[in-house]
Amino acid sequence: MFTKDKDKDELLRIRKIETAYRKYGKILVAEVQKHYFKNQQIAEDIVQTTFERVIKYGHDFATYDDKVAFRFLYSIMKHEAYKLKKKEQKLSQIADVDQIMNDLSLPPIESSTNPEFLYLERTIVREAMKQLPDDYASILYLHYYHGYKFREIGDFLGISENTAIQKCYYIRKKLKQILIKEGFHDEADR
Repeated sequence: MFTKDKDKDELLRIRKIETAYRKYGKILVAEVQKHYFKNQQIAEDIVQTTFERVIKYGHDFATYDDKVAFRFLYSIMKHEAYKLKKKEQKLSQIADVDQIMNDLSLPPIESSTNPEFLYLERTIVREAMKQLPDDYASILYLHYYHGYKFREIGDFLGISENTAIQKCYYIRKKLKQILIKEGFHDEADR
């Protein structure tokens, strides 16, 4: 008898969720498109994830009136959209770092010096930097090639200014070791 009541309650809850999906699904998709993502498919995926979460965790959903149910769904939808937005921003930052690594904005080589040597030297340094961990190398690129201050780098990467400074110091030492291994001489040895 206990399991029949439990099964009946679960069936009512699922039906309430299905009804809510038919009633609010399009509204929630439109809200995602309006406030978070313009892409219809992404908006639909977020709403689908919202309802999946309600099915999995919304045990009291059958007891909610329409107003409370919509607010509950809307809150979950906002949370899911925000999570995806943050994930995309993080991936975008990684992509930006990759772009920086591939397309270094270097000052023009002056013809009064040996341009072939300077080009070779810069190429070797770039190749050596590719051997470094991305999160550390990105600090070097942002600071030395693009002129960002460590405070700005910290804000951009979500770390403290001191952490950015420490990572820069550490990675310069690693880069120096790689370059010495590649045949460059340490200034102290000269």
